[in-house]
Amino acid sequence: MFINLSSEILATNSLDAILNPFELYTLPLEDWITDGVDYVVDNYRPFFQAIRIPISWTLESIQWLFLSIPPLIFIILLGLLAWQLAGSKIAIFSVIALSLIGFVGAWQQAVVSLSLILTAVAFCMVVGISLGILCASNEKLEKWLQPLLDAMQTLPSFVYLVPVVMLFGIGEVSGVIATFIFAVPPLVRLTNLGIRQVSEEVVEAATAFGSTPRQMLWEVQIPLAMPTILAGVNQAILLALSMSVVTSMIGVKGLGGMVLQGLGSLNVGLASVGGLSIVLIAIMLDRMTHVLGQTDSQVDWKQRPPISFFLSPSTQYGAIFASTIISILLVTSIWRSIPETKTAVQEQLPGTGIEIKSVHSSLQEERFQTEIVNMALRKLGYATPEPQRIEPTTMHLALGQGDLDYSPVHWEKGHNTFFEESGGQEKLERVGVISANLLQGYQIDKKTADKYNITNIAQLKDPKIAKLFDSDGDGQANLTGCNSGWGCQLVLDHHLKAYGLEDTVEQDKGTYSALIADTITRYKQGQPVLYYTWTPMWMAGELKVGEDVVWLEVPFTSLPEGQENLTEKDTTAMGKNLGFAIDDIRILANKEFLNQNPAAKRLFAQIKIPVDDINKQNQLFKNGENSTEDIRRHAREWVKNHQAEFDSWVEEAKKASGN
Repeated sequence: MFINLSSEILATNSLDAILNPFELYTLPLEDWITDGVDYVVDNYRPFFQAIRIPISWTLESIQWLFLSIPPLIFIILLGLLAWQLAGSKIAIFSVIALSLIGFVGAWQQAVVSLSLILTAVAFCMVVGISLGILCASNEKLEKWLQPLLDAMQTLPSFVYLVPVVMLFGIGEVSGVIATFIFAVPPLVRLTNLGIRQVSEEVVEAATAFGSTPRQMLWEVQIPLAMPTILAGVNQAILLALSMSVVTSMIGVKGLGGMVLQGLGSLNVGLASVGGLSIVLIAIMLDRMTHVLGQTDSQVDWKQRPPISFFLSPSTQYGAIFASTIISILLVTSIWRSIPETKTAVQEQLPGTGIEIKSVHSSLQEERFQTEIVNMALRKLGYATPEPQRIEPTTMHLALGQGDLDYSPVHWEKGHNTFFEESGGQEKLERVGVISANLLQGYQIDKKTADKYNITNIAQLKDPKIAKLFDSDGDGQANLTGCNSGWGCQLVLDHHLKAYGLEDTVEQDKGTYSALIADTITRYKQGQPVLYYTWTPMWMAGELKVGEDVVWLEVPFTSLPEGQENLTEKDTTAMGKNLGFAIDDIRILANKEFLNQNPAAKRLFAQIKIPVDDINKQNQLFKNGENSTEDIRRHAREWVKNHQAEFDSWVEEAKKASGN
């Protein structure tokens, strides 16, 4: 209905209804926006996918070029550029900053981030400066664009990540587009402002000398407005950098990904390295573009080093010699980075020439299962690029749209809502069971459970019991929940309502790793704790069931939409009704991909990884072995210990394609 009328309020208390009219009417704006975006996606997504092509080509070209240049040559070239544009002090800082980034192990991520920023800013300059020029000469266009620019600048960046992903898919291109939306408004505004601030006397004088409108713009207004335009470029660069962490949530790699990974695994050092690298690059680019805008204080560019060295007789030959050496090294490095064409293949495997894009959630420990599956896929000849790390909602959406191929961490019941909303059986298919009979539920510390005889979460309706778990002093129990957008968050919200706990229990939402770290700290300090958890997870080794903590039961089974047909039998384990579906982790794949790759489908159907093995790896992850290389090593060791089983998966999968 267009308007939902609350007749109950009208019948019981008309005065309250008049004083609080918001209880009477619900404007379905949320539904309108959702339906509108869905309509655009269903009917015009191919158009938006076509827009990806020039952006993708530009980004991939810049990224390939930057990664082809050896770090030392890259630092020298950027240092020389900074020297030419901004002077020796900024050049020295740039060299030191880039060297520091390299020595802390963030070089490749920094280069990826730089290429993304450069691509986004390039498109910002093309569009932003053009629109700014048009606005300066067209009052109606300016008035029409003002509210749009206001919305682009003030709307939280997380809001438009979802439609961007739905229209353009996940990955670097979507990151460029999201960054563009956020960074282009200042460039439009400052270009417009700079041209409008050109003195009327100067314009009149140019007109009196017979300047055409084109000459007026390019030879008078734009040169005089250049400091203001460059200030806009400066702002666009800084805003683009500020989006690094945000865009990492939709699969964009680089320094933002390091920060997100550090946050997800509670690795303060990793997050700090990524954050420090972003700061150093921001300062470097800010100083370079800031000095560029100060044209009044600069001498002619030909008279500034290092260009001046080529024009001075005393240094000309040395400059030519040095540039020749650098050029030879640069060309040689780029030439060596061009992949060789393979002319012969010893064995024709079912996956030869096919790339499979995998994905897991933001939990870095889930990469363990992904690496094992990818190792098997490579044995079949498939190419497996770096797995994506995104939240479950976006992950399912990308799989349904075909932007990604498979995920080995789909919870059959817990993620069913995401499965249905992303196309269901029409676009997606569940294959095999990687790990079965997984538990979820509520746990509290055993000491408090024994002292107050707490066995059921419904007991927290008692304010006295709830106050035992109050960690922020508001009288309500603090329940350590999970990330917004996860399937468990939907169940937790539903439980608080269904069990009448909304007045005595509050769910702490946020990054689970940070929330659970605080929970463990409070437990070690002897404080009562109440939290949601699941298996497999390292938490099972940190706080042991029966020794440190106990499971809580629920009064009855009640689950949100998508799981409402499950019964008490489906949520009971160890003789307790845990309130959450006893679940299986399965491989979820794009249906079209599976139809085109029967060998991969057969492989997916066989892979099984015991829960105990995942728990052991998760404990290693918790103990500090949490880098990408550590997880790859864990996967290699697991395969070595299960080599015969692993080989049988591969051989059986080959039969599906006749090999």
